[in-house]
Amino acid sequence: MASTDAALTVAQLNNYAKSLLENDVRLRSVRVRGELTGFKRHSSGHLYFSLKDESALIRCVMFRSSAVSLRFSPSDGMKVVLTGSVTIYAKDGQYQFYASTMRQEGEGDLYQQFLELQKKLEAEGLFARKRPIPFLPACVGVVTSETGAALHDIVTVIRRRFPTMHIILAPAQVQGETAPATIIDAIRLLNESKRPDVLIVGRGGGSYEDLSCFNDEGVARAIYASDIPVISAVGHEVDFTIADFAADLRAPTPSAAAELAVPVLEDLVYSIESKRERLDDTVRNAVDSARKQIALLSGSAALAKPGMLIGQKRTQLEQKTAALKNSVDAAMAANYARIETLSERLAALDPLAVLRRGYAIVTDEEKRPVMSAEGVLAGQRLNITLADGNIAAKAEQIEIKKKTEPENAEERI
Repeated sequence: MASTDAALTVAQLNNYAKSLLENDVRLRSVRVRGELTGFKRHSSGHLYFSLKDESALIRCVMFRSSAVSLRFSPSDGMKVVLTGSVTIYAKDGQYQFYASTMRQEGEGDLYQQFLELQKKLEAEGLFARKRPIPFLPACVGVVTSETGAALHDIVTVIRRRFPTMHIILAPAQVQGETAPATIIDAIRLLNESKRPDVLIVGRGGGSYEDLSCFNDEGVARAIYASDIPVISAVGHEVDFTIADFAADLRAPTPSAAAELAVPVLEDLVYSIESKRERLDDTVRNAVDSARKQIALLSGSAALAKPGMLIGQKRTQLEQKTAALKNSVDAAMAANYARIETLSERLAALDPLAVLRRGYAIVTDEEKRPVMSAEGVLAGQRLNITLADGNIAAKAEQIEIKKKTEPENAEERI
């Protein structure tokens, strides 16, 4: 019989088993495939579920930090591939799998194809063009399944926002191998009809494989070739497809696409009524202001007795004309007097007037004036200018008067 001293507690046993599993390198990162069952999403964001196959089952946990990166919504019956580690929850001895990643089985190949097609079409420029969505379309075209929840959501939202909006459905398959061809045909038919102003192309949520028809190259090219702006509405908010990149606008859900496609009629009516009221107020104020101005002018003397105003203006004009004439006459008289004064001064300076009084101007042969007898030489020819003519002369005799000193002249040293 074994000694009780060697017995392990339950906690010790569970912790020992846990350490064995966690220290096994092969179990630290292992991939396992199976079918989801008992799936639950906790309010904390953690995912609790089991993974089973034909003959076995294992409890699984995916914590919120890993769950937020999922590109699809897990559900019971979905076949997936998990990556994670195996351990034991020591508190209750539960053997379980901690999942760090989850993808749908076959998703790896599909996702690789998605990335390659995305890169190809982006290089061609199919994702660059983004046309504006009409603010108020007259008609909305819808490409989706006529039996799916997406159509119900789209119609419900449009009818709530804009009850009289015209909607045209071009039914298409939105799942399966033949779905892309039907989507392409529906887009083409709506373009040929030339009736819609905007198209909504999409479907509700589903697995990655369910949405794969919207990752089709032909569908992307049909969206790009559409003459009508396209809103894509595929899956849930976390789902992205090639159609989303090719469309002019991506909506996270079909309901959101309907909200983006049409405005709220009541809001438009309210806006129009508000602007109409403001316009009425503006016009009314302008008319009132004009009436007050007319009343003010009607009571003025100019309109009541226009002859009086004209007489006043005529009198003012005559007064200003007379004042101007007086100013001009005074200026002209002053200028005439100044001219006479200047004329007299000019006459006084006229050398001919001096000559007429008996004086003469003597110049040498170079026509230079002779200012002093000292500068004349005996025998020098001179020219004498009188008031009535010129005389050619010759200096025969030169007499120079002696200069006299002033009586009070100072002695020069």
